[in-house]
Amino acid sequence: MRDGVRFVRAGSQLTVHWEAFHRYRNDPRFDCVVEEINTIPFFTPLYLRAPKAAFFCQLAREVWHFEAPRPLRSIGYLAEPIYLRAYRNLPLITISPSSATSLHDLGMRGPTYVIPMAVDEQPVAAAATDPSPYDAIVIGRLTPSKRIEQCIAAAQTLIATGWQGKLHIVGDGKPDYVRSLETHARALPPQRVIFHGRVSDARRRSLLMQSAVLWVTSVREGWGLVVTEAARCGKPSVVYDVPGLRDAVIDGVTGYVVPPDPSALAQATRELFAGRYAEIAANALARSRTYSWDRTADAFESALLAL
Repeated sequence: MRDGVRFVRAGSQLTVHWEAFHRYRNDPRFDCVVEEINTIPFFTPLYLRAPKAAFFCQLAREVWHFEAPRPLRSIGYLAEPIYLRAYRNLPLITISPSSATSLHDLGMRGPTYVIPMAVDEQPVAAAATDPSPYDAIVIGRLTPSKRIEQCIAAAQTLIATGWQGKLHIVGDGKPDYVRSLETHARALPPQRVIFHGRVSDARRRSLLMQSAVLWVTSVREGWGLVVTEAARCGKPSVVYDVPGLRDAVIDGVTGYVVPPDPSALAQATRELFAGRYAEIAANALARSRTYSWDRTADAFESALLAL
C-alpha cells in the first residue's frame, strides 16, 4: 500500500502474462483497466469484461529488426499488426502524435488520447548561451536500436572538419554491442569518445550541463524523455526524424530533426554551433517548462473518464 493505493506485483518476464490472465479473467470488480503494452500484450480484450483502454508508449515495429534474435526479427515485425488486432476498437492512450499515427496505420480505430510527457529533471534558471566546449552527449541504454555507432560516425566527420569537442556516451547495455562501439571509437583520436557507463542522476545531470548538445539516433521512440531532460538543463538536441523524436524536438526551434544519417547529424550540429545556439537552447528550456506531471495526470484522468 502506498498513499492508499494497493500495488500487486506478480510473475516474471516469462510468467507475468499468465499471472495477469489468472488474476483478472472474468473479474467484474474493476471500474476500468488500463493495459500497458510493451511489445507482447496481455490480450485483455479476449477475457476481461471491464471497461478497458490500451496504453502504448510506442510500438515495436523497426525495433524488431535490431533487438530480436535473427530468426525472430521478420516474424515479430510481421506478427505485430496481427496480434494487435485484438485492440483495434479499444480506446488508445499514447504519448506522442507520431505514435498515434503509427497505431492508426496498423488499423487501430478506437478513440485516441495523446497525453503529454514530463520528467523529474529540475529546470535551470537560464539556458546556455555559448556551446563551448562543443561537446556532444548520448544518454540511454546501449542497444542496437539506439544506433550509437552512428553518433560515433558523426563525431568522426566533425573531427575531420576541425571540431574540438568530445562525444560522451552515458549508459550501459549488452556487452557485445558495447564492445562493438568501443571498436568504432578506436578509429577516432584518443579521448574524443568517452564511455561513462551507467551513472547516478547527479552525474548524468553534470555531464549534460558540461555538454553543448544531445544526440539521439534511435530507430524509434515513444517520445524521447532524454530530450526533455536535456532541455531542462538548457541544452538543445539534434535527433533523427523518426516517430517520437520528431515530436520531442521542434525542428529549427528547440533543436534540429534530421534524416537518419550520420552526415546529417554532423551537419546540423555544425549549423547549431555556428548560428542560433543561444536562441535554440532558450527555446528548448522554455518548452520543457510547459511539461509537468500534473498535466500528464490530468490528461490521463480525462482519457479514463471518457471510457
